[in-house]
Formats: sequence, structure tokens, C-alpha cells
Amino acid sequence: MLKNLLIWLVAVALSIGTGVTALGAIAKNKTPELGLSLFPKNGFAAETAAADLTKASIAKNAGKFPSGIRSGWNTLALKAFYSEPVVPDAIAVIALSHTEDVRAELMRKAFELSRRQQLVTGWLIADSVNRDDISTLLTYYDTAMRTSNSVTEVVIPVMAAALADENLVKPFESILNDNPPWAGRFWRQVVISPESVVNAADLRQKLHDPEEPTGVYQDTALIAALIQGRQFGKAEHLYEKLSPQKKDVGLVRNSEFVFPSSYAPFDWQLFSTGEYGAVIDEGSLNLSAVRSAGGLFARQLVRLPDSLLNLEVTLADELPKDAIFSLELSCAERVDNRPATVKISLDRKTVVRKISNQLSSCEFYWLNILGRSSEFGEGFDVTIDSIKLRAG
Repeated sequence: MLKNLLIWLVAVALSIGTGVTALGAIAKNKTPELGLSLFPKNGFAAETAAADLTKASIAKNAGKFPSGIRSGWNTLALKAFYSEPVVPDAIAVIALSHTEDVRAELMRKAFELSRRQQLVTGWLIADSVNRDDISTLLTYYDTAMRTSNSVTEVVIPVMAAALADENLVKPFESILNDNPPWAGRFWRQVVISPESVVNAADLRQKLHDPEEPTGVYQDTALIAALIQGRQFGKAEHLYEKLSPQKKDVGLVRNSEFVFPSSYAPFDWQLFSTGEYGAVIDEGSLNLSAVRSAGGLFARQLVRLPDSLLNLEVTLADELPKDAIFSLELSCAERVDNRPATVKISLDRKTVVRKISNQLSSCEFYWLNILGRSSEFGEGFDVTIDSIKLRAG
């Protein structure tokens, strides 16, 4: 399936790069014919005619290169070569009239002359696919995308889908280590390719470098995609690889709100609307709401051990009497015998509770902070100093 997809890509890339989608399309381009009608013969016009005829045939045949070519096309290509020796597309057409070993050698020679010819690069791509040489295939994709934005638009989705094969992680690592100009597009596509996000997480960890360029990776979106697919362990490992913050002693990260959030929801995920919202500022979590407003203010995905847990929530001031606050622990996994949600009322300045996660089939939980102001009050501003959760 992957091989067929990659071969199909050759046809599409050739079509985009040349404007040719069917055999009859060559008749629309009169320029090569005009060049051939002049004397002395124009080698570049002969090259264009031979190459366009060949590309149209390949596109019509769903990207499959012919085992041989028509004698007339070869004659055009030879005329081009005799007139202008540096004509890579003409060399490619000549190559297609020869046996495999000679064909491959001529195609590589044509590639050395120019890396901008879709016909040459397309054949080298198809040859790499037929030989299952993925590493070489990716280098030719890289070349094609560096020279054509239109090809990039077609190639990137196919590459992202191909990453679903775990055997391709290593070849992708090799080609992406140099941060090619299309890397940003690749990562933007990967995070919306559910079948590939697990291997993408492995690839991202291999590529991580403290001095890596900014604006290329989509780390927060990749973590979110992993969580969406309930790949919690993979998401957590990626977070721990990327996060520069020191790990808390307890189970809640950034429990005293010392750092701004970087990779939600392993860091705090904050919610805000026009009527209520949450913000981390100067070592506290500040919650605000207008009258009769509220909902989910903040949450974090936490991993809980199979044990008794001690929870302690500390607020800066006494709670307003016309507001309701609570902390909830809700299992994030799809498991048998899913434990019931634990809801704890935050009704005083310091709240201490014991919670049991013993014999639970759930490991990852959503820790949610919820609140709502009364319809009879004036709203509220509340500051939480810390939320600590420890085993034991």
C-alpha cells in the first residue's frame, strides 16, 4: 500500500511540476514545436518536446515509468543531446531507452547536472521505492521539495502518512537532522495525521536538541494529539524530554505556580472566556468571574500511583460567600471498572483530603479546577497559592 502511494506521488509531482496531466496536453504547448521548426535546430526545444511527451505518458500511467520509450522520443532526445550536451531531461529520456544498469547510471548523471528536473528526480524516486531504499527515497523527496513549492504540497501529506510505519523513524531522523526548509510543514501535517503521531513522538525525541531552531516543531500540538489518541505514556515521555522545568516532588507539576505553562496539559491548561478565566501570575493561580459565570478554569493531566494520596489546596484569602469552587479528579483513560470522579469542595482557605487510588485500573487522571459565581453577587477574584498531591 505504501509503495503504491509513493509511486502515485511520482505521477502527481510530475503533473504539478510540468502542467501535464494527460497525453493530449502536449498539444497545448506550441513552444517546443516552434523551436524545432527553426534552423539550426534548437537543442533545448528538442529536449522540452521529448521530456514533455515522456512525462505525459508517465502521468497517464499513474506514475509508472515505461520499460522503454518510442523511437521518435529517443530521436528528439538524441538531437537535443548532440546540440546541447548539458540537457538533463534529454539524458533522462535517452536513459529510458536503455537496460536497467545503464538507465540508472544515466539518471544519476542527469541528476548531477541539475536537481530541478522532475523527470529525473521522479525516476530516481520510483527506483528507490522499487528497491525499498527509503533513506535514498527521502533524500530525493528533499531535493524535489527544495526546488518546488507545488511538489512540497503533494509530498508532505504522503510523508506524514508514511511515518505510520515505525521502520521509517530512523530514515526520517536522518533527513530531518539537517532541518530542511520543509520541516515546519512536515510537523504541521504530522500532528493532524492520527496514524503517525506515535512514531512522530519517537522521532521528535530523537531529534531533540537544546540548541534546536524555534518555530519548526509543533510540540504542544503533538502532545495534544497523543492525548487525543489516549497515548498518555508516550505524551508524558515526550513532555519530560522537552520540558526544561524541574520536576515537582509531588504529583502535580508546577504545584506552586512558579513557572508559566509551556506544554499543556502536563503543565497547567488555563481557560478563559469573556466572562471568566484563569491566569498564572507571580506564584499564584488567579481566577476571576463576573456575576453568574464560571466553568472549568484550569486542568492538568496527572499520573497517579496505586496508593493513598494526600491532597492540599491553599488559597491566599478566604473564599467569597457567593461563589462555589471544587477540585475534581476524573479518570482520563478508557478502562474497565472506571473509577468514579472524585469531587472535593474548596470551601475554605486550606483544604486537606485523603484520596485512595488503590486497586484502581486507571493511571492517568484529569485534575480539574471548577468554579462559579452566584447570580446574586458581583463576581469574584480568587487566588490559589498551591495545589499539592502526594503519595503516602
